[in-house]
Amino acid sequence: MNDIYEKITEQIENHDHFIILAHKSIDLDAFGSALCMYQIISSYQKKVVILMSDKQKNISIQKSMQLLKEKGIEIQYITKDQMDYKNQNTLAIILDTNKQELLEYPSILDQIPNCILLDHHIESEDTITNVTLKYIDNNVSSTAEIVTGYLKSTDKTIAKEVATILLAGLTVDTNNFNIKTTSKTYETAAYLMTLGADNIEKQQLLKENKENYVARQDFVKNSNMINDSMALCIMDNQIHQNHELALIAEDLLQFDTVEVSFAIGFIGKRLVGISARSVGTIDVETYMRALGGGGHKTDAACTIKASNLYKVKKMLLKLIQEKR
Repeated sequence: MNDIYEKITEQIENHDHFIILAHKSIDLDAFGSALCMYQIISSYQKKVVILMSDKQKNISIQKSMQLLKEKGIEIQYITKDQMDYKNQNTLAIILDTNKQELLEYPSILDQIPNCILLDHHIESEDTITNVTLKYIDNNVSSTAEIVTGYLKSTDKTIAKEVATILLAGLTVDTNNFNIKTTSKTYETAAYLMTLGADNIEKQQLLKENKENYVARQDFVKNSNMINDSMALCIMDNQIHQNHELALIAEDLLQFDTVEVSFAIGFIGKRLVGISARSVGTIDVETYMRALGGGGHKTDAACTIKASNLYKVKKMLLKLIQEKR
């Protein structure tokens, strides 16, 4: 690990401009990791920006951005239309995904020759290869765990609000430390607390409004068991955000006998998402990879071009039957 950390620092020292980006529909793990890398790079007196969509973000990201604003922590965000990649000494830092098609701006790899990739999802045939430095470890809980490890190896620090957002991302990606959790995960959380991460503020970031919670429980109520250990929820015909599907899949894991859960719903026009979760006894990444997606053993997803949710359901059920 120290060798990787040294190489990351070397890349930072050898470049002048930095563009940090993650996957589409950025979540707290990716956002917290981006903020951490932003503050580390800024401490070298380098020019750095975070590339984010100007589309509506989930409530936790909105709260996080508002918290930073209230505390006077300046972060420069840009959209892909504002991106300036003409400087030949620019380094792109890709976080929390290893697939080009999932990037907030997939064409960045064609525009910027020098890239660092840091991720915790399982590699596959379509994993990005043309990067300057790549570190992927699917044995860790989150990208937050990777970048916090890097931060710890340096003499740098971050704002306590950024530490709080990192801790929130760690909490979400481990489903409140119930999956993908090792002793190193707890060590990461403990270190973030020493940096000033606030547990009460973290809970505020993770709170949702009552209407969304009740709506989600209605979907959970109408879910059903595929077999003795797998639960499935089919959403309505409205377009939902990826994190909504993920929350429903995580909720389903709370029930007796449920070891694997799936949530299927529209995430765009003629675009269906499947979010899969597992307690760890079954590798859901293999299911999602077979359908063109990927992720982690206990946390995976895919997107399928389709106009009917039940056609996607049939595809999933056929796959499950083949794998049993």
